[in-house]
Amino acid sequence: MPRTAPTTLLGTVSSLGTTSGVANIIQQLALPPVGEGVSESRVVSGSPRRRPLKRARTTGQYLALAVAGNEADRAAMRGAVAEVHRHVRSGPDSPVAYNANAADLQLWVAACLFRFFVDQHVLLYGELDRAQLDHLLAEARPLATGVNVRAERWPGDWAAFEEYWSGMLPRLAISEEVRRDFESLADLGFLGEAWGPPGRLLARLLGPAYHFLTRGNLPPHFRELMGWTWTARDQRRFERVLVALRWADRLGNRVLLRLVYRLYVADFRLRRRLGLPVLGRLRVSDVMVRDGGGRRRIARPRQADRSR
Repeated sequence: MPRTAPTTLLGTVSSLGTTSGVANIIQQLALPPVGEGVSESRVVSGSPRRRPLKRARTTGQYLALAVAGNEADRAAMRGAVAEVHRHVRSGPDSPVAYNANAADLQLWVAACLFRFFVDQHVLLYGELDRAQLDHLLAEARPLATGVNVRAERWPGDWAAFEEYWSGMLPRLAISEEVRRDFESLADLGFLGEAWGPPGRLLARLLGPAYHFLTRGNLPPHFRELMGWTWTARDQRRFERVLVALRWADRLGNRVLLRLVYRLYVADFRLRRRLGLPVLGRLRVSDVMVRDGGGRRRIARPRQADRSR
């Protein structure tokens, strides 16, 4: 167990964070306008169904810049993210209205990202006190301003954050289409869509374990929204995993993960210096990604696509 509580968000990074990414995505996308916006997206270049490694890099860079970058880094990322989000807007047939640049939607996304950092520490090492949470919350403001949320909209202290979080929970819902998307992320099935046979092999080997870890990292309210069960036996098994992850931290994995964050920042700055698009070349399809937009030839269509 760490001798001192983290004083920065980078200090909360732990081995558990490598297992909780999809759980956090589910929290973000459980807000219907966010979930439907991602589900209906036509932005091929940023989709894990088409470019999973690139998507992992750009998401990691966004988090790294928020916790270890400077204002120039964040301004460049803010502009790039806004340009991508400009192409994610609801249409006449969308189940809900959405605009990916809407500040109220991005405030929820940023709140979930803050929980990504705090929850991985709390699950492994125990609760933080109110003063520590207030401090980390202030440190987390770049998570919101990075997606064009005004700084004053970020909760001022932990009490305000809890009030905001509790007030949002009744607004959450997961449609069947979005639930299928979540299942493909949690069991790594999306890798088959991106990479064909090699991706399906990886999903078969690693998917069951990652699905379990995703369920374990989700707060109960979100598990219920997904219709996932969680038994006492599951909890005991998950606690054994937490013991192993604590040992991984002690053996140096936390240091390695923080180095990865620093490398993300260095890579981002190199791309800017070379004049490269920091999020890569933007590609937008006329067809939703879920319906085959930008599909690789080696990938097998999803069952839902074939049934249409």
